[in-house]
Amino acid sequence: MEKWVYELIIEKIPPFSLISDRNVVLVQLLLMLAAGILIAILAKLPLVSLLMGSLAILVVVVWSRLTLIVAPSIRSFRPSMSEAENIVIEGYKQLLFSKRRPELFTGILIFIPFLYRIFTNKTLFQFYHLENWVVILFALILAWDVVYRAGIGIWVFSLSLFRSYRLFKLSKRRKELEHVLLYDLKAMESIDRRGIAYAFTSLMLYPVLSPDKLLASAVLAYFLVIFLLSSASVWLIRMVPWLPPDIMKLLEEAKFAYVGHNGDYYPHVTPVVQVFDGRSIYFFTSRKSKKLRLIEKDNTITVVVDVRDSRDFFNNRAVMISGKAKPYYLWRALLSLPKILKLFYLTRRKYSVYLSRYRENYSELPEAWKLTPFLTRIPIEVEPERVIYWRGARKIRIGL
Repeated sequence: MEKWVYELIIEKIPPFSLISDRNVVLVQLLLMLAAGILIAILAKLPLVSLLMGSLAILVVVVWSRLTLIVAPSIRSFRPSMSEAENIVIEGYKQLLFSKRRPELFTGILIFIPFLYRIFTNKTLFQFYHLENWVVILFALILAWDVVYRAGIGIWVFSLSLFRSYRLFKLSKRRKELEHVLLYDLKAMESIDRRGIAYAFTSLMLYPVLSPDKLLASAVLAYFLVIFLLSSASVWLIRMVPWLPPDIMKLLEEAKFAYVGHNGDYYPHVTPVVQVFDGRSIYFFTSRKSKKLRLIEKDNTITVVVDVRDSRDFFNNRAVMISGKAKPYYLWRALLSLPKILKLFYLTRRKYSVYLSRYRENYSELPEAWKLTPFLTRIPIEVEPERVIYWRGARKIRIGL
């Protein structure tokens, strides 16, 4: 699979090729700043030119770092367990890393009107005292560095939104055990969240280009486009279920689950009511429960959800989800408010009859059983690390 031009530069051209990926961006920052400061001193540029040039260099460096994180993440996507969705993912990778260098072409499409504007309007030349040809050449190289990475942003996050939309639509047509791997979905969401960081980084260009109102407005437009593309993609990809339809149906139908822990001296297993939000499984437990005390000591647990058919053994179904338990105390719940509100909505919808009976007999309940979120009952999220599904006598390991 092809690499972007910037990746090839740091991979093949010294001194960048001699430095680890972790440090190459820092070296790039130091070299560009040193060159900029030297040119500013020799050309006797005003302080504002030096400061705004440094800000533009910072944008290049931040975008470079984000690029070096995003590109390997995209290449690492594994084959999906759904043929149709796998075609989307593979097509997404091929478009992003095409031999035709689309990210370079996108940058050129931005750079040409940018050059036309600065050479016909002259506002930036006059404001920053760009008169010496060496200064102008360095400024143009810096401008190309910014514009090329801006092109990468438009290309990557436009395709990411298209990818998320197609996966969301195709997820509705899955059959039986078809699914997209959980860690790949999480990686896609992480890439899209970095798109939001990409958008906010662009705002640092606003003061640099503020002398030219048209170019300053273009920065705001760029920010808005990347922010909306990335935010919409995050929203869509979070709605793509990672579990196959068979297991999703089981988790939606089953009312009860069993939570297992190694315990202090003996294994500890207790029944709970469970809710699944499409990514993680949740249950509630008392603040005074042994479960919570054990989880605080070791948060590795297993949850088993099953549906039994007493008349047909081969119609029995069960799923075992092992992973890390995350208690949502009040402070953590406030930091994850949308997730917690969704959890409460799903719980009320799934257990409406159960909760109404609880309210009717509230005064008779033991203190630990009273449904007072965060005061007496704590939501627990289980982040999956291992999933096994049983259908009749057949055991199936679900890839993550």
